[in-house]
Order: sequence, then structure tokens, then C-alpha cells
Amino acid sequence: MPSGPFSFRDMTDAGQSRFRQGAWPYALLLAAATILASNHIIGRWVQGDMPPMGIGFWRLFIATLVLLPFVGRSLWEKRAVLRERWKLFLVLAVALGPFGNAAVYVAYHFTTAINGGVVSVAQPVATVIVTYLVFRETITKTQGLGIAIATVGVLIIILRGDLARLLGLEPNIGDLIMLAAMIGFAIHNSLLRNIPSDFTTAEILLSVQLFALVVMLPIYLIETAIYQPMPVTWEAAAVMAWVGIVVAVIAVGFTNTTVLAIGANKATIGNYIRALITAGLAMLLLGERPEPFHLVAFVLIVAGVVMLGRGRRTKPVRAPAGPAPAGPG
Repeated sequence: MPSGPFSFRDMTDAGQSRFRQGAWPYALLLAAATILASNHIIGRWVQGDMPPMGIGFWRLFIATLVLLPFVGRSLWEKRAVLRERWKLFLVLAVALGPFGNAAVYVAYHFTTAINGGVVSVAQPVATVIVTYLVFRETITKTQGLGIAIATVGVLIIILRGDLARLLGLEPNIGDLIMLAAMIGFAIHNSLLRNIPSDFTTAEILLSVQLFALVVMLPIYLIETAIYQPMPVTWEAAAVMAWVGIVVAVIAVGFTNTTVLAIGANKATIGNYIRALITAGLAMLLLGERPEPFHLVAFVLIVAGVVMLGRGRRTKPVRAPAGPAPAGPG
């Protein structure tokens, strides 16, 4: 029986074999990529109308309410572990909350959905760098070359294909914030291995969300007081229902299930699909137009990430109790 939502840790070998059969994991991957792409479109669409930290806070709040009935009791039984490892969960919460999810919405106050979608593909690169810095995991020559190639792709987006911006130090601040969000997700995903192995995927997600709510609350209140309160409208309610339930719970569930079914390496294709769908939706719904440098940057980042995957030779010290939550959701 599953040990929690989106967790299949107790499946037998025969059950896992049947679980991997068929094309349905790829259908879930496509659905998750589409939903996560919609999150980028929403971030761009509501910029100026809804405060970014407010979106981040209420997204966490709604997702927590959804998960509590399923794993609240089991997580309560592990409260001693939460108290003992509170520093770890606090770092995870900061990385996921203000420096991950909320930063994505901040970025779209300054950049386009196409730019943000392409920059977000660089998250695997950031993850490899973080694991090297924190855990001293070996980076092979192939990985190093992949990091360099992907970095060039990110720089092309940030500089909008104009090297004069590099000389004049005029990068797009929104792209830099999006890159910071990817680093936040990378730190979060890299440190998940330090959570005790008896935590299920859903328990990890809920525990980090609870800590993130505590971190986000004062930031949200300050934003409300000095910048902009969250509007009380049907549009705002619909947006929050979508990002809090469909994006933060359903898309994460689809992604985690896919990782369990086909493996993390194959599942990374979802990052590229998401970027392409984001670009398509941005053109269709927001009237954005791609430039040649977008294609060049996308190809370079994808090539770099593929090299990272092929060059990996070290294994995590401890695999988390399930796959990491989906990237820049």
C-alpha cells in the first residue's frame, strides 16, 4: 500500500515492473510540464495586479491545507524529528519559499515568460554546482564542460543576445532573479538527502511547506503594508486555487510519480518540454515573440544539461524518501 500521497515506496519488484509499463508515465510528464508552464504564464500575466510574495504565501497555504488530511497525522508523529532537525527544515523552507517559488513571481515583474521559461531549464546545472560546493560530489570533465555550455546559454538570455550589455553591465534584472530562484530550488533539492529516510515524499513536502509558511508570513505582511495587499477578487481566488492545488499539488504529484516510474534522468525531459510549452503559451496568450537568441540559448542549455546527466558518476550520500518536488513550479 502507498505510504502517502504520491509515494509508492512499498511496491514489490513485480509491482514496480508493472508500474513502469506503458506510455502513461510520459502522459503524466506532459501534463505536469503543461501545468508548470501555466505557472510561468500566470506569473507574467498577473504582474502588477497581485503581489509576488502574496502569491507565494497563499500558494503554500493552500497546498498545505490540501496535504494535511492525508499526511498531517503521520507528520505529527514525527514532530520530535522536526524539532531535532529544525535548522535543516528551516534552510529548506527559505530555499523553497522566498528564494524559490516566490522569486519566480518577482522575476516576472521584470522579464518575459519566454525568457523565464528558458532560464528555468538551467536548474539541473545549479543543482550539480550546489552538490559539489556542499557535499563535495565529484564533477567530471564532461559535467564541467556541460556547466560551461549551459552557463553560456543562460548568459545569452540574460544579455538578450547583446554582448554590449555585458560590457555595459546592463543585464535584465528579472532574468537574474529567475536564476536566483533556480539556485534556491537547487539548494532545496540538494539538501533533501539529509532528511531521515523514513519520511515519505508527501511528508517531506508538507513539513517544508509548514516551515516555509512561517518564513513567508512576515515577508508577506511587510509586502502587504508597504507595497500591495492581495486583492480579494474572483480572479485572484481562481489564480490561487490553480497555483495552490493544480500546480503545487497535482503537478508535483504527477512529476514525482513519473520520476518513480521512469527514473530521474529520463524525467528531466520535462524541463525542456515545460520551456517549449511556456514559449508557445506566451506567444498565444501574452503576445510575446521569440527572438533568435532564445533558440540558441535553449539549445546550449539543453546540451549542457544532457552532458551533466551523461557525465554523472557519483551517487547521493542518501537518496531522499522520494523524488524532489518539481522544480520552478
